[in-house]
Amino acid sequence: MGRSSGKLVQKRKKQITGSFIYFCVQQQNMRISFFFFFFFSSWLLFSQSEEGWKLVKQQKGIDVYVKSISKSPVNAVKATTTLDCSMASAIEAILDVSNHTKWMYQCKNAKVLSVDNDSTWYYYAQSRTPWPVLDRDYVSKIVARKNSSNSIIIHGFGVPDYIPEKKDIIRLPYSESEWKFTSLGSNQVYVELYLSVDVGGTVPPWLLNLFISRGPYQTMLNFSIMVHNKKYYDASLPAFLK
Repeated sequence: MGRSSGKLVQKRKKQITGSFIYFCVQQQNMRISFFFFFFFSSWLLFSQSEEGWKLVKQQKGIDVYVKSISKSPVNAVKATTTLDCSMASAIEAILDVSNHTKWMYQCKNAKVLSVDNDSTWYYYAQSRTPWPVLDRDYVSKIVARKNSSNSIIIHGFGVPDYIPEKKDIIRLPYSESEWKFTSLGSNQVYVELYLSVDVGGTVPPWLLNLFISRGPYQTMLNFSIMVHNKKYYDASLPAFLK
């Protein structure tokens, strides 16, 4: 990596990049935690029909839906809510990697690995899970884009072979996700989160599906609080998203 490229990576690490979301499965004393991530492609799951979603949780203004898909034995998840903040505050908060461990559910570590350009980068994250369950981690290629005059999408697709696997951590073999932010005006933003994942290992898919709503709900709730952090009050959108 050249000097200019290294400076760009450092700038992005301090600024904001990637996004990921994470959810947890719990049964008595056992809890499985795992992530999701994002990459733009017109043929992805999230470009498909909105039909088939089943509402599984509705609380504190957050709706969580699931539906079965062919790409994974684990249900896809959709979580939605309305934030009382500006679009710029929401985007800066989600791209602020330094704060991911404060609101991403059970996030243990998060960092930017490399940067292709302003709108494309590679992101690493690790989940925290209780013994004897092994932690999960993932690497994701992130692409952020302006979808319309009032909408921004952050899309990701897992690239598990981008860096070597780590000892005693299970790398997610498949994941794709999408955050979509739509401005409603008057400092309100409608947020949609779509997730699809294969957690790897020997966790039964039926058990994951049973508790799949927990993590996305908690992450969305935490994020709705984080956007009001004073560090995001005077945020402005990055040039490539204006």
